[in-house]
Amino acid sequence: MNQKTKLKPQGPEGISYDRATLIKAQDVPRFLWGDEKARYVSDWIYGSSPKIHMMSFEMTVGSRFGNSPDFKTYYNCAETYHCLKGEFTFHCPETGEVHVLRKGDTLYFPPDTWHWGYNFGSETSHILECLTPRTLDAVEAYAAKQPWLETIRLNQREALGAFPPVKPNMAQRATLVRPGEYMYEIVGEERPMRVGLVCANEKLTVGIIDLYAGQECEFISHKGDKVIYNLEGRSNIYLPGETPNWWELNAGDAAFIPGGVRHAFFNTSDGPAKVIFGVAPDY
Repeated sequence: MNQKTKLKPQGPEGISYDRATLIKAQDVPRFLWGDEKARYVSDWIYGSSPKIHMMSFEMTVGSRFGNSPDFKTYYNCAETYHCLKGEFTFHCPETGEVHVLRKGDTLYFPPDTWHWGYNFGSETSHILECLTPRTLDAVEAYAAKQPWLETIRLNQREALGAFPPVKPNMAQRATLVRPGEYMYEIVGEERPMRVGLVCANEKLTVGIIDLYAGQECEFISHKGDKVIYNLEGRSNIYLPGETPNWWELNAGDAAFIPGGVRHAFFNTSDGPAKVIFGVAPDY
């Protein structure tokens, strides 16, 4: 038996895009992650390639996920969590840090970060996850070979009695970004678009775009692969080199665009629209 057949899949196998693809909400593949010890999480899988992967997961009130011998939440991937609904508590059992995400909040954490999750809220939480790379070696194989985490830290004990800190805790791994706390850029001169970047590094760039009613944007392309998720309202994407070349995205719809493919955002509706995107590795 080879290594691949021994590994428990951390996501559905065989889902990978190599051309521009519109992924409607009703057609998104589902996947049940976990086992009895790690607990179960319901996933939706959006755009995926060897360079980037976007998915979302739901957690009912009182549920949690952690680790088991077959499901270790420790990957060689840069990741973001964006809270679509409810409340989600992120816990790094190695450092003891805890972050609480509410609707609109985004959390970035670098590769080699243990991550557990809880729903202590009053409604089902829904989290959009973007990570890179989504490959067997970076996820399944990498997680499988990690030693068991023997010491579980439930808090940052060194911070108790010294909070708020005089100086930031540089040992903290994850970064919580709330709505509006972005690094902004203007894209285009004739038909400018404002982009709020949640993270932008050599591995992963994640950003949020608010489109006003009737907005038309200039053509853009990226070296890396891109996945787009429509958060609110109705947006359109124009891809002049593709067939069909005019896509409509409503809330919950997603799109995969390979590196080098020219595209432009439009909002042809009479209300605002909002999208979140991830690009990897080169923005």
